[in-house]
Amino acid sequence: MSVNAVNHASGASWQQDSVKQTEKSEEKFEKKVMTCVSAGGQKCMLRSDALMSYASPQTGESINIYKADNYSRENPIYIIMGLDAEGNEFKKEIDASEINPAHCNYNELMVLNIETGHTSDRDRLHAVAVRDKAGIKSFFEQKDYVACIKAVMQDQMTMGNWSSYLSYSKWLQSLTSRSVL
Repeated sequence: MSVNAVNHASGASWQQDSVKQTEKSEEKFEKKVMTCVSAGGQKCMLRSDALMSYASPQTGESINIYKADNYSRENPIYIIMGLDAEGNEFKKEIDASEINPAHCNYNELMVLNIETGHTSDRDRLHAVAVRDKAGIKSFFEQKDYVACIKAVMQDQMTMGNWSSYLSYSKWLQSLTSRSVL
């Protein structure tokens, strides 16, 4: 019986030290740039301080979205930065008020998503499904995302998935009411 008490007491001390070390490493982790390497060996840069980050292991493109220093509701300027398909760093300014989802690239669609408050996991999955429907090869490729959203909605209607259909419809209304269609 006393052996259990000794093990329990020594375990508590070890657990406290472990928790402290985990907290320190999590703090360091959040301040670092995360890098993931694709199966093809191309590096993608994902930043933990960005509003949204995503990458394509197929092309090596990686995107990090930030609000510009001069951002305001009247001046919705965002900065995207990352790596292009050739591995070159880039930085670009995007005015969310000028985005037309009927003719934009995926990066602009994601900026519009952030600007309209669509940042949940469900919203990101909506965007990925629409990107898949669009059949784009690059995040910089222009597409009619309104038509792509409507095509995904049609798929949901055909399957009888009405809650998803309504969710896409609400998302589409939000994107088009804020944009310059």
